[in-house]
Parts: sequence; structure tokens; C-alpha cells
Amino acid sequence: MKKILDNKKVIIFDLDGTLIDSVNMFNEIYSVMIKEITGKLIPVNQIQEDWDNFAHQNIPGDLYDNFLMYLDNKYSSETHNIEFLRKLYSEIEYRYVSQKIQYKEFAKDLVLKLKEKGYTLVLATLSPKNIIDIYNNINQKLIKEFKIYDMFDLILTYEDVTKKKPNPEIYLKVIEKLNVSKESCLIIEDSLEGVKAANNAGIEVLNVVDENMYKTQEIIDTLSTYKMNNLKDILQLLS
Repeated sequence: MKKILDNKKVIIFDLDGTLIDSVNMFNEIYSVMIKEITGKLIPVNQIQEDWDNFAHQNIPGDLYDNFLMYLDNKYSSETHNIEFLRKLYSEIEYRYVSQKIQYKEFAKDLVLKLKEKGYTLVLATLSPKNIIDIYNNINQKLIKEFKIYDMFDLILTYEDVTKKKPNPEIYLKVIEKLNVSKESCLIIEDSLEGVKAANNAGIEVLNVVDENMYKTQEIIDTLSTYKMNNLKDILQLLS
């Protein structure tokens, strides 16, 4: 299994669902938002299904604004303007991301070991920069493990790209900014869109299974270069 890391110098991590346990958390935030607007309690698995259906539509404009309006149109009997939806979502989101979110088990050990071994570490995420700032500066559960800005040599966020995964733009930008070969890189991803983006970039991808991706896991398996069940499995490659 060590061949996975043979000749690799750059390890590129996705964030949500890969290093942090956040997929269901964001689904819960959307669910709380809908309940505050409509009084309806939408299960988090339904929100995930809504996201999966929506994300494949490739609608022009801001991805997250569009999703807020999509949910509002689907579940609310009246249409709310985007400023109202953004404000409400942001207030709920802040409570969650500043206090509740945590790294996945063995995330700290893996990141520290890779750093110790001399790999260049990159974070390529569709999370906005302000959320990364909260993770790095405010969320004490994350800070006590490690600070994102201390560990990663390059961080690309939602604001750094115009096209979202499965478009390969974010990964191609990593190659460009670091001036490295694709062959020297390994991407670690959990989602179908992320694995597709890695494939579209022509870079090997290691899928770390996330239980929230169970509906697309069979497709993910066919598209991934490698697959592991958790971060501990990757850590064992370094021992």
C-alpha cells in the first residue's frame, strides 16, 4: 500500500467531510434555517438529497446563494429575498462553526505526521475564507488540535475559483501556484464532486469514505485511484 505515496511530494486535502466532520452539520444548519422560516422540520438526509440534486445543475451565479433560494422556493409558501436568507443562514452558521465542529478522528495525527515527513500540504476547499478564519481563530475544539494556517503551505477557498468542483480549476490552480507536476501530487477527497474534479485535473485521488456519501459511494469507488475507510488507514502508510 505504500505505493500510494511513492514519488508524492504534495498532499492536497479537501476539508468538509475529509478532515472535518461537517457534512451533516451544514445540512443541520439549513434544516434549522428552514424551520425558522416555515415551521417545518426537514430531516438532514433530505437536505443532503436536495444538495446532491441541486449541485449537479450547474446554475450560473453564487453556488450558496442559489442553494438558499432553491430551499426557500421548495419549502416556503412565500419567497424571501436573498439578503434575508443570507443573514439568517449566517447567524445560525456562526453558532455551529464557531463552537460545534470538530476534526475527524486521526486528522491531527495525519496532518502532523505528513508535515513531519516533509510533504507540502495544501487545503483546497469550497468553504468560504471567512469560515476558515473562524475555524482557525475562534473554534476552540479545532484550535486545540491544530491551527489550519500553521499547517498548510497553501490554502485555496471558495473565493479563489470561478468554477466549482467537479470542475478541476481549484486543483489546477494548486499545480500552477506550486509549480509542481501532477504526478507528484495526491488529492484526498470524500465526495463524488471532489473525486470527479481530481479526475478532471488528471491527478491521482484517494477517497476516504464518508458515511454521508453512501448514495454515491459505488460511483466514487469506480472513479477513485485509491480508497481507504478512514484517516487512520492513511496514517498507517507513514509508519
